[in-house]
Amino acid sequence: MSETKSLLKNWRVLVMIAAIAIAVLAIQPNVTGVNGAKVIYLASNSYLGNLSALGSTSLGINSIITSIDGVQITNTQQFYSVLNSTARINSTVTIGYENELFPYVYDHSTVTLLITKTTPLNATLIQVQDVSFTNLDYGLDIIGGTQILVAPNTTKTNSSTINNLQTVLSTRLNTFGLSGISVSVIQTLSQNSYIMISMPNVGESQALSLIQNQGLFYAKIGNNTVFNSTNKSEGILTVCLTSSCPYGGAILPASQNGVYQFSFGIELSRQAALNFASATKNLSIGAGGYLNEPIVLYLNGKQMSSLSISSDLRGQAQQDIQITGSAQTYQQSLNQMKTLQSVFESGSLPTPIKIISIQSVSPTAGSQFINQIYLLLLVAFLAVAVVMFLRYRDYRISSIILITSVAEIIIVIGVAALINWTLDIPSIAGIIASIGISVDDQIIITDEIIRGSSQLEYATIKRRVKRAFFIIFASFFSFSAIMFPLLFSTASLFTGFALTTILASLIGLLITRPAYAQIISTIKGTV
Repeated sequence: MSETKSLLKNWRVLVMIAAIAIAVLAIQPNVTGVNGAKVIYLASNSYLGNLSALGSTSLGINSIITSIDGVQITNTQQFYSVLNSTARINSTVTIGYENELFPYVYDHSTVTLLITKTTPLNATLIQVQDVSFTNLDYGLDIIGGTQILVAPNTTKTNSSTINNLQTVLSTRLNTFGLSGISVSVIQTLSQNSYIMISMPNVGESQALSLIQNQGLFYAKIGNNTVFNSTNKSEGILTVCLTSSCPYGGAILPASQNGVYQFSFGIELSRQAALNFASATKNLSIGAGGYLNEPIVLYLNGKQMSSLSISSDLRGQAQQDIQITGSAQTYQQSLNQMKTLQSVFESGSLPTPIKIISIQSVSPTAGSQFINQIYLLLLVAFLAVAVVMFLRYRDYRISSIILITSVAEIIIVIGVAALINWTLDIPSIAGIIASIGISVDDQIIITDEIIRGSSQLEYATIKRRVKRAFFIIFASFFSFSAIMFPLLFSTASLFTGFALTTILASLIGLLITRPAYAQIISTIKGTV
């Protein structure tokens, strides 16, 4: 009991306990027992999607549907079955759903829809998945989905073209509300650049539709539509992406009055300029020299941004417009600038694209792999427990080594949840590999403490622990030096493995190893 009290007062042990608690909250196991069908896709051009975009209902992506017309929904299969039998033409459907306000705190709401020929509700307009036990995002190699490799369909490409195409595709796909989407640039040894698009839980036909869809972009001032991507005569002709653009150019964020301000020019069509003049001519001037109505930008029915209009543009049919914005930090301002440029360009891709390859991944193999991983982890922990007991003949030491290794895995997974890192098979393999590193480091610490306690004439315990940590530090830096270049590899296989192993080793070095050394020292009576 005195050992326990002593440990609970030690800051190293307290840090590890706090890290475990934060990790568990980040992972958010479904201890509340909320079951249903979690919304992962909602067509923005649908009746329900439009209501969600306008804020008329809080039912949207990540909402958990728990009932349809009073029939309880507990899983995906039941949702589609009840939806098909209930959502018929000229009928009303009441959907009950839960939204998470805080960890473990949910708000229950309902929405009633009138189903007609023009406002249908079916499986093509709303897609769901079973409520996960955790808050972790898994890659499509585990939960299934579609992976598409695309490239510009032109002979003249450069890094700017590829990066701009990646930004536009990423912005476009994100507006559809899909979770877990990854859009990355990969480069071959022959210096050819491609864009890899990974969409978990998305079928092949839907994935192609989302990528090839030109999107619907429009801007409104009050109730007046000013720009409209579906009508070329009311669209945007040019978006300035570089400083050399003749329509005002693109000026990167610069610090002004405590904020970072950016600007870039756009060229409107003649009709769009006339629409702008008509929509602003009767507006009044508000605070700061801006008109009392902003210009609001929408992409696929979802509001993307709201910009103030300078008073000197009131009633002016000006085709060259300067877009300005600001944020508190340079990176936030730069991200906002790139997003706005992408939104303005998303009506049409900056260059035609061609599909290089498309691959559909079944979730069956991934679920089987996860089950095997759980079994292998259990066997590995049991084997480690037996070996540690045979080595030290002390069940307390073998138990603490196992508990510390489990704590390390929990913290690593918690960090992955906090940074929204997608766990795929390479990432999980990296976590498994880190177990061996963790056990090796704890053996070094244990051997130094035990030998020091029986042979105090050679060195003090503190010196032996310092020597153990010197070995661990050296091992970490040499290991990280090998893994670090893989973080920038164009192959996601290496990136996921390298990140999780380095992350696990760093967490062990800073949190679990010091706590373990303190616990073992206390148990062996050397402190």
